[in-house]
Amino acid sequence: MKTRTRFPLLAALAVGSLALTACAGGGTASDGGTEITVTSAAQPPNLDPHITQVAMVAELTRPVYETLVTVDENYEVQPMLAESFERSEDGLTYTFTLREGVTFHDGSELDATDVIASMERWTRLSPAGQTDFAGATWTSPDANTVVLTVKTPSFLHLLHLSSRLLNVPVIMPSEIIEAGGDEPINEVIGTGPYTFVEWVADQRLVLEKWDEYQSVDAPSSGLSGKKDAKIDSITYEFVTDPTTTVAGIQTGQYDATTGLGFDSVEQLEADPSVTLGTYQVEPINMAYNIHSGTVSDVNIRQAINIALDRDEIMTATVGKQEYYDLVHHNMTKPWEPLWNTEVGKDTFNTADTAKAKELLAQGGYTNQPITLLTTGDFDTAQDSAVMVQAQLQALGMNVEVESLEWAAFIERYLNDQDSWDLGLIPQVVKNEPTQTIGFVPGNPGYSDSDELHALLESYRSAPTIEDAQLLYNDMQQYVEDLRPLSRLGDAHSLFATSDRVKSFPIFDSTVIWWNAEMAE
Repeated sequence: MKTRTRFPLLAALAVGSLALTACAGGGTASDGGTEITVTSAAQPPNLDPHITQVAMVAELTRPVYETLVTVDENYEVQPMLAESFERSEDGLTYTFTLREGVTFHDGSELDATDVIASMERWTRLSPAGQTDFAGATWTSPDANTVVLTVKTPSFLHLLHLSSRLLNVPVIMPSEIIEAGGDEPINEVIGTGPYTFVEWVADQRLVLEKWDEYQSVDAPSSGLSGKKDAKIDSITYEFVTDPTTTVAGIQTGQYDATTGLGFDSVEQLEADPSVTLGTYQVEPINMAYNIHSGTVSDVNIRQAINIALDRDEIMTATVGKQEYYDLVHHNMTKPWEPLWNTEVGKDTFNTADTAKAKELLAQGGYTNQPITLLTTGDFDTAQDSAVMVQAQLQALGMNVEVESLEWAAFIERYLNDQDSWDLGLIPQVVKNEPTQTIGFVPGNPGYSDSDELHALLESYRSAPTIEDAQLLYNDMQQYVEDLRPLSRLGDAHSLFATSDRVKSFPIFDSTVIWWNAEMAE
C-alpha cells in the first residue's frame, strides 16, 4: 500500500449510537461566508452510497463524492474522475485514464488503488454490480489507469457506472474501504466540491465548501462539467413537524425545504416571499400477491388494474394535476426519451368498470376479503391506498387497508407476502428497467420464471442502448400479461425556497448544490 499524508480526524457530535467523522483542515470555507439551511422530514440510515438503496443517501452525499463517469443534461455519459474512457470493439474491456492532481478531502492523492478498491467493493455489494458486473475484474497497468474487464458485452456497464440515485459507485480512499469492509463506512471522505463536517442524529447534517476542489474544465451540464460552488456551508436540519417547516420557511428561519407536504401548498403559494417547485418524481406502484390468495387469479388482477381511475387517485393524493404524471409503462416521464413503448397504453387509465366486473366474474370473485398493505410514513402511499380502497369498494370488492410504520411495512411486504393481497409502496426513480419493481425476480408480485430470466438475459447482453430499447416492448408486454403490479402514478416531490435563495437548480431528482446561489 502506498504511503499517504493523512489529516487527523475530528469526531462529530453524536446522539445515541450514531457518530461519523469529518476531516480537519483540507481547505474548508472560512467563517462569514454564505450559508443555507435546508429542512428534511427524514434522515438517511447511513452515508454510504455503495450499499444503501435510499435515495436520500445519494442526495446528501452527491456534493461530497464523485464517480469515474457521470451524465450531462441529455443523460449522455461523460468523464468525471476519469479524464477519458474507451470501450474495446468487442465490448469486453473499458480503459479509464484518471485525471491527474485530484486529491481527496484528507489531502491524499487519487490513484488507481483507490478506484480499484472502491469499484471492487461496489461490484460486490450493489445489486447492479452483482448482476451486470458478475465475474468482472478491475486492474491497473499504472497508477493513472484503470481497466475494467467484463465477461459479456452490455450497454449497462457505463449506465451503472454513471448511476446517481441508488447504490452510487463513488470513489473513496482505499484505506477507508479496507477499514470499513462490507459494513457502512464511518469516515466520509470524497473528492467533491463539499466536505462532510458532521451528522448529529435527529438534528442536522453539515457540509462545507472545499476551496481546494479540482474542477473539470468543461461547461457545467447536468452532473458533468465545472463545479463552481458559491455557497460556503449547507446545513440540513431534520424537522419532522410540517407546521414547523412551513413557519420556518415563511419567517426566514429556514432557507429551503426538500420535503414539503402537499397540504402546505396553498399557504405557501399565497406568500410572495416563497418559491415552490418540484425536485423528484416518486412512482407509486401497487404490487399483487400472484402466488396465493384472492388476487392470484390473473383475471382479478386485470380487473383491478383496468378499473382504477388514476387521475382521481393522484389528484386526491397530491392536490393538483401539475404535481403528478401518469405513465403507462414501468419507467418515468423524464426517461421517456430513452425508454418508451406503446405496449399497454390503450388500456391504461380507462377506468372501465363494466369490463372490470366481467373479469371479476371470470376470476370467480365473490366478495372475498382483500388486504391492501401500505405505510403511513409516506402521505402519498397512505392517501393513494385510501382512494384505491374506495374505488374497489365501489366496484363491489371487499378491501381493507392495513397501514404500518415503515420498518414493519417493509418487513411484511418483503418477507410475508402471503399475508397481504395488494402492497402499495412509493418508489424512487431508476435509470433503466431491470432496476425497477417490474423486472426484479424475487420482488413481490414476481415468480422466478424462465420467461422473465430469458427476457433479462437478452436485455442485459444488448451491446448498445439502441439494441436494448428494441427489447423494451417485450419486457412491458410481460408485465401486461402477468399483471404483477399496477402503476398508479408518479407524484412530484415539492421544494420551497425563501427569497434569500437566488438559484436552486434541480437535475435528476436532486439539488445541484455546486450551481446553487444565495441572494446578495
